[in-house]
Amino acid sequence: MKRFVPVFLLLLTVLLGSAMRNLSVERIMFSMKSQSLHRGQVAEVEADLFFQAWDGRLVTKYTRPVQEVMITNNKGELAIYNQQDNTLYRSQSLEYSSENNLIYFFLAGMTQDLGLRQMGFELMEIRFEDGLMITEWFPPPSLYHLFSRIELVHEDYLPIYAGYYDAGQKLVKKVYYTNYEEFPEIVLPMNITEFNYTGGGDSIVNRVEFSDVRINQRANSPWFNFEIPEDAEIID
Repeated sequence: MKRFVPVFLLLLTVLLGSAMRNLSVERIMFSMKSQSLHRGQVAEVEADLFFQAWDGRLVTKYTRPVQEVMITNNKGELAIYNQQDNTLYRSQSLEYSSENNLIYFFLAGMTQDLGLRQMGFELMEIRFEDGLMITEWFPPPSLYHLFSRIELVHEDYLPIYAGYYDAGQKLVKKVYYTNYEEFPEIVLPMNITEFNYTGGGDSIVNRVEFSDVRINQRANSPWFNFEIPEDAEIID
């Protein structure tokens, strides 16, 4: 499970600080189903997520394939609790921050750049084709070894596609945002499909589906305030 966590967070990083405090969304809960397809093998994950804006606390309750609870915050503090054996794993890194989460970018109104400006990317070009707005983004020096540029495509002011090009100008990842649903407070894509191209013409396909979105007064659950038992055994 610990090896899976960064992948899951980065996938969503490709919807939850200071920007949130300016919005009408105080808390949100929803369900998630994720499928990862690679070389004919399918890995499935199901979870319920609970996010509150005032402290950036994100609780993810995994129900499949394992029953674990992951807690992150805007400081990048990570805790993974296994309820069956009462064990706890802790770590801290900026990549775990709830503010580096795709849900956060949508709730914080960062749909124009999906958080790229916050990461240090600069806008290179804007063009319009067939009613779509296409923008090209240049990475900061610290990311030159990973990206040469990132392309975003918007339709009706909402992102529908992101293309990631590696340092050699090769397209290595495509992300599609579809099935947008409008709520009184925000608009969210209910489906995200990501294609990661690896060497030898191989690829990994990740598909995420969100459902049962509840916001503010409709978001009621004791999981927002879940606390890890004090007697949990800490593991490496």
